[in-house]
Amino acid sequence: MSITIQLQTVLAMSTCGALMGIGFDTYHVFKGKSRLPLWLVFIFDILFWVGSMGAVFYILLKVNDGVIRFPIFFGMIFGAWLYFLIGSKKYIHFLHRVIKFCQWLYRTIIQIIDTLVVRPVLFLYRVILMLLAFLYSVLLAITGFLWKVTRFVISPFAKWGQVLGKKMFGKTTGIWTNWKNWFHSKRKRE
Repeated sequence: MSITIQLQTVLAMSTCGALMGIGFDTYHVFKGKSRLPLWLVFIFDILFWVGSMGAVFYILLKVNDGVIRFPIFFGMIFGAWLYFLIGSKKYIHFLHRVIKFCQWLYRTIIQIIDTLVVRPVLFLYRVILMLLAFLYSVLLAITGFLWKVTRFVISPFAKWGQVLGKKMFGKTTGIWTNWKNWFHSKRKRE
């Protein structure tokens, strides 16, 4: 293996070490912000390290056909150490700012959607309900008025019908009682 490939491999592994440090800090910040059960944290920890090792091995395959030697581990440790020494605190601070910005952006978008979509739809819904309730009360008032007018117009005829019924079938018995009596008396005669 040539010295150029070995140098590229060490440089790539140093970059991988720094990227693993960034990934570790990112994972650690998000794990701290979430309140996951311990068993789920354990599974995510395993997935993180397996994924990191898989990514490192994939890069190693691309750079030097997967040949593993001591300088590779040195490059990874050096890259991670350099990242944690120089950039870890700055990156975590930057990541917290990005998270706060994303939370602010999310709240702003929700407020905009609430103001421009949800509230107008609710207002329209309430206006329609009030309009339907008003129309229903107007319809009830009109129906009640028409019923009173109809009763007033028909009332002389109703009284005339009651008087005629009493004259035809007697004062104390109604039409159905007379029909029943007539039907029973007819049966008895037969």
